Amino acid sequence: MSKLIFVMLMIGAIRAFSAVDLGKVSGFDLVSGQVVTKNSQGKKALVIIFLSSVCPCSNSHVSELKSLSQEYPEFSFVAMHSNSEEDEDDAKKYFTSLDLNFPVIQDKNAEFADLYKALKTPHVFVVSPEGKVIYQGGVSNSRQLAQADRKYLREALGEINNGKPVSSPKTRTLGCVISRGETHAR
Repeated sequence: MSKLIFVMLMIGAIRAFSAVDLGKVSGFDLVSGQVVTKNSQGKKALVIIFLSSVCPCSNSHVSELKSLSQEYPEFSFVAMHSNSEEDEDDAKKYFTSLDLNFPVIQDKNAEFADLYKALKTPHVFVVSPEGKVIYQGGVSNSRQLAQADRKYLREALGEINNGKPVSSPKTRTLGCVISRGETHAR
């Protein structure tokens, strides 16, 4: 009997996983207070950035992210706030003060962080319209953008925009660990 239950659970898990659309995110925008949905439909890709309201590494990359979202309107940008240890009201104040030109979704229970296996902030995932992750990693090769000699996300978006494959599809992510809380099971 227990084997049958296990098999049924596994089939359910496989169906649930196959139904996940990596190219679409939806949730509560911390800044506007509205439910937003972002996807890559009609765009070259969806750029998902995991950010923190208290991490200095995350904060140091904000200006680059704002610039990239303006320079590359062919891409859809969205940020995720997944840290369970950060107060939501404080996070809302912080992200509002940044005046980002893309939404910041409150990732309750780190569901999107778990789905993408995001570990640190900033951690970026660029997802094609077909739902394939075509870049994942850091915004740059440094915890502080001013000290970076490579801007990985900028390079990846430029290559995708020019119809080329991403030369470095997976790079190292440097920053603060995304806190998921003591009771969170991965």
